[in-house]
Amino acid sequence: MTTAPIVFTCNSAFGVANFRGGVIRALVHKGYRVAVVAPADATQEARLRALGAEFVAWAVSGRGASLVNECDSVRELIAIYQRLRPALCFHFTIKAVIYGAIACRWLHLPGISVITGLGYVFLNSSWVSWAARILYRQTLAWSHEIWFLNDDDRETFVRLELVGSLPVRMLPGEGINLQHFCAPRQAPGEGSAGRTFLMVARLLRDKGVLEFVEAARRVRAARPGTRFLLLGPAGADNPSAISVEQVRAWQDEGVIEYLGVAEDVRPTLAKADCVVLPSYREGIPRSLLEAAAMQRPLIATDVPGCRQPVIEGESGLLCRPRDAGDLAQKMIAITDLSPQALRDMGACGRALMEQRFDEKIVIGHYTDALARILDTSLLPAV
Repeated sequence: MTTAPIVFTCNSAFGVANFRGGVIRALVHKGYRVAVVAPADATQEARLRALGAEFVAWAVSGRGASLVNECDSVRELIAIYQRLRPALCFHFTIKAVIYGAIACRWLHLPGISVITGLGYVFLNSSWVSWAARILYRQTLAWSHEIWFLNDDDRETFVRLELVGSLPVRMLPGEGINLQHFCAPRQAPGEGSAGRTFLMVARLLRDKGVLEFVEAARRVRAARPGTRFLLLGPAGADNPSAISVEQVRAWQDEGVIEYLGVAEDVRPTLAKADCVVLPSYREGIPRSLLEAAAMQRPLIATDVPGCRQPVIEGESGLLCRPRDAGDLAQKMIAITDLSPQALRDMGACGRALMEQRFDEKIVIGHYTDALARILDTSLLPAV
C-alpha cells in the first residue's frame, strides 16, 4: 500500500460517498490508501470509513463569501495537505477545485480538477460569479488535468478561456453500479391506473423544482389520478434553496407528496412510473442515471448534462428548460402511454447505462490517471 494517499476533496462528504463510493472502494481494493477531505458529517464519515477511506474534516461553507472565512478555508486545506502529503488530489465542486488547486500549487502536489457542473455561478450574474470565473482562470492553470462530465461544459470553459493549454479529459458521469441499481419486480405502468412521477434532487430553484410543482398542478387538473413525489433535502446551504416552509405549503395544497431524504433511493425509484429532472443545467445528473439503470422512463430538460442520459422518444422525453407548460405536456404524454410502451422505454434506458455509464468505465478513468501521473514507485503491486 502507498504511504501517500490519493485524496478526494469536496465541499460535501455526501457528494463523495454517494457519487464516488464505487471508485473509492475499487481503489482501496487495488491497494491504494484513500483519504476524503470534506466538511464534518458523522453519517457520511461512517459510510466512507466503511469503504476503507480515511476521513479528514475541512471547514468550508457551501455558499459563504466572507473573505476572512474563505481565506481560513484555504489555509486549513493547505495545512491538511501538508500533513497528508497526497500522491494525487482529485477536487470536486467549485470551492474544492479552486482552493485545492491553490493548496497543490503551494505544496507542489499533483491535482486533477473535476468540473461536475457549472452550477449557480454560471447560471446567475453577480459579483460572486464574476470573481469565481477569474479564480477559475487562475487556479485551473495549476492543475495537472481538467475533467468534464459533458462536452457542453468543456466548450463553455474553452470559450471563456478558463482551461488554457492543460490536458482536458471527458468522464462519462460519475458512473452507476449496475448490480446495485437494477430493475425491480414492478415494471413502470404496472401499478395503479394513475401514473406516478418522481423528482429526486436537492430542492433548489436551479434544479427546476418550481417548474415541477407548476407542471404537477396542470397535469393533476387534466389527469386527476396522477401522483407527484418529491425526494431530496430542502433548505440547503445554497442561494437557490427552497425553504422547508414552501415545501409544506405545496403538501398542504395537495399538489406534491414530499418524501424528505432517503439513504437508499431504490425503493422510491421502484414506485415511480417516470422520473423527472427539469434542471437548468447539470454535469451528468446521478438521479437520471439511477432511474434509467432501474428501467424507469425519464423526462429531462434539453440542456447540457440532462440530455446525455436520455434518448429522445426512446428512453424518455426532453422538455424545454424553465417551461412548466412544456413539462406538463411531456408528463401527459407519458400518462397516455401503454404499460408496454413504458417498459420498452425503461429497457432502452437500461441498455444506454450499460453501454456508456457503467461504473466500471469510470473506475478505469481513475486508475488510468494514477498510472499516468504518479511515479511508478508509488503504485501498489496488483
